[in-house]
Amino acid sequence: MKIKVVLSVQVLILLFSIKAFSCTIFYLSNDTIILAGNNEDWEDPYSKMWFYPPESNKYGWIKFGWGSGFPQGGMNDQGLFWDGTSGPYLGMPYSELNKEKYPGPIMQKVIAESANVREAIDVFSNYYCEDQYKAQYLVGDSKHNSIIVEGDSIISMEGNYIILTNFYHSNPELGGYPCWRYNIANEMITSNNSHTAYLIGSILSATHQEGKYPTQYSQIYDLQNCQIYLFYYHNYEEYILIDLKEELNQGYRSFDIPALFSKVKLLTPTARENITSTTANFSWEGKAGSSYELIYSTDDEFNESVSKFISYNCAPVKSNSEGLYFIAGLIVIIPLIKRKRLRYQSLIILLLALMNNECKKEDISPAEEEVITMYETVENLLPNTTYYWKIRSHAINQDDFQSVTLTKSFIAGNLK
Repeated sequence: MKIKVVLSVQVLILLFSIKAFSCTIFYLSNDTIILAGNNEDWEDPYSKMWFYPPESNKYGWIKFGWGSGFPQGGMNDQGLFWDGTSGPYLGMPYSELNKEKYPGPIMQKVIAESANVREAIDVFSNYYCEDQYKAQYLVGDSKHNSIIVEGDSIISMEGNYIILTNFYHSNPELGGYPCWRYNIANEMITSNNSHTAYLIGSILSATHQEGKYPTQYSQIYDLQNCQIYLFYYHNYEEYILIDLKEELNQGYRSFDIPALFSKVKLLTPTARENITSTTANFSWEGKAGSSYELIYSTDDEFNESVSKFISYNCAPVKSNSEGLYFIAGLIVIIPLIKRKRLRYQSLIILLLALMNNECKKEDISPAEEEVITMYETVENLLPNTTYYWKIRSHAINQDDFQSVTLTKSFIAGNLK
């Protein structure tokens, strides 16, 4: 009996550590730009986002999370951003004695009512919520201010950046420390003088997770411009640019994040490849059913006067398995139908077989959707000339957003 109890406790500790120690959030600023980054790591592949337009005395904002609707992170139209991480249990004796317990997720109140970190602190000074016993928040604004809220403590940013993973800065001994994701993010930020969106993306890529609790979606927040670069399933080549104020003007809406993406990855020409011909063979991966646009140019800004656009419509690959199942079923069933006693039983068996096949198809998660390779050949390129290329895509049945890839370059007709 003692052995069973010990094993059960060990299993619970292992499960807790796997679920709790995930997600990476950071905020950094300099004289010209204010950016934040987030990796959302979890087992559920069906992530979502919601747009809440401004109301009386409330700011408009975007929320990210899952089907339950619980707010995992987001940003409002004032450039106030937040995300949270889970952690070990942390008591809040001061809050229990001096604050009012908020009945729901406190960050939903903060993001709807606060324009900056100072106003967010005012909310935290008067309220706390149940989630804070096992979660902490990183909050940053468009005015070079950021804090971490953990239990009764509020930790202000020192210098020009702050990082949050899954240990408490004021109580690292409670668990999750040291953290490899924190160390990598810290090293990459301190070793780079140029703080850019590209650096944020590089940090997200370096700290992403796979396995049972993979990085389901990631964001780069441009707080001054209220823009968000959204990535899906730790693919940092393809992103959707969300202009928050523009999207809020269209009213309340919600979207399934996986359905917005085509899972695009650029294959050839590879980055900075030298091609000894004026013909380029482009190839990329993407979901069957999406429409694609190959864009290439001698201008890295893709000025339309020197850019070329080639549309590529990829019809979804339809399986004939349903028809094969039906035909096979008929071959087996028809002789039996001639016998009255087996007529109805046989028809029921056939219907159940077809229904079972349909159920199996629906079990495919977004991360497992079919990806195919597409090709396009372009001739008569300028010799000894650098070209830049990318892919723009519309996912099937999706007109609200389009994705675009990062840009790769190559040299065409390199005859030297």
